[in-house]
Amino acid sequence: MKQVDRDWGGKDRLDHVAGFESLKKDKRLDMTRVGVMGRSYGGYMTLMLVGRHPELWKAGCDMFGPYNLFTFIERIPETWKTYFYLAVGHPEKDREFFVERSPNTYLHQLACPLLVIQGRNDPRVREAESTDLVNELRAQGKQIEYIIFENEGHDILKYENKVKCYNEIVNFFKKHLMQT
Repeated sequence: MKQVDRDWGGKDRLDHVAGFESLKKDKRLDMTRVGVMGRSYGGYMTLMLVGRHPELWKAGCDMFGPYNLFTFIERIPETWKTYFYLAVGHPEKDREFFVERSPNTYLHQLACPLLVIQGRNDPRVREAESTDLVNELRAQGKQIEYIIFENEGHDILKYENKVKCYNEIVNFFKKHLMQT
């Protein structure tokens, strides 16, 4: 088993916070303009970090990360569920854990702009997962940008899409992290 198994958003999240705190000691760094970004599980972690530690981040980018463990597990293909029951937990047996470790539990605290990127054909983190996230946060008045790639799945693989995707990410972080 990996250390993160059955501890999604636990010690690994605290490692990120400890890393942030360690970097704050370096006076060469401006830690008031820090962004966080991740894809897949890293997208999940990004959502946990901006929700549970909103004071640390000036901007975030989630690329196809689960935001609600209940709907994530519900939406994955049946053949994958046994693995995710082992890695994450079971939505009925581990209900309290799922609530505690789902980013949507904390995203009302989101204090920074968020860019969400999703592939329309993603079999793992379904488009509905990211759309639900975006709709929930927009309903709360949060600053959200959303990009869906029509011909991508659980990654951005096509060259023209990679160029567009990473240009959008760079521009997003420039807009929200650069000094004006």
